[in-house]
Amino acid sequence: MRTRLYVCLLALVAGLGLSGCEEQRPEQIHWQLQLEPDEDPHGAEAEQGNVPVWAARREGEATLLWLEKTTARVRAMTVETGGQAEMEGFQVHLLGLASGLRVDASGAFLDDENVDNPAAFVEIRHGGKVIYHGWLYAKFPELFGMDDSGWKIWLKAIRLRHAP
Repeated sequence: MRTRLYVCLLALVAGLGLSGCEEQRPEQIHWQLQLEPDEDPHGAEAEQGNVPVWAARREGEATLLWLEKTTARVRAMTVETGGQAEMEGFQVHLLGLASGLRVDASGAFLDDENVDNPAAFVEIRHGGKVIYHGWLYAKFPELFGMDDSGWKIWLKAIRLRHAP
């Protein structure tokens, strides 16, 4: 009698289990991935235009570090505002400086004394061709700057001279 009861219970459980599986069909999950990044006004790909007037008026100097990727050798270069320096066939023009660069909601670049974000607006040429025109940041050297197969360039520091 017990075995008969166990067989009936087993048949009932198996029947319920099989009937429950028929109703469920696998659902497809639709993922929507963003394929292109949002436009970043700080990035090298963004249209950065001309240096802001306030940045061009700031007098001082910028120290740039150059990493030669094949040898891991680092070289330093100092450029005066409005001046030019050369390194390995590259000409660097320092067009402007900011001690606290930020971007407002309209996309305009501002020098905010409450922000610690030193930056230099540079134009880098190689073989007479402009290969980078925009901001270099001391705080984010790995994110923004010139993209070259042989060199990585970043801003180490700026030094401002205050007007008398």
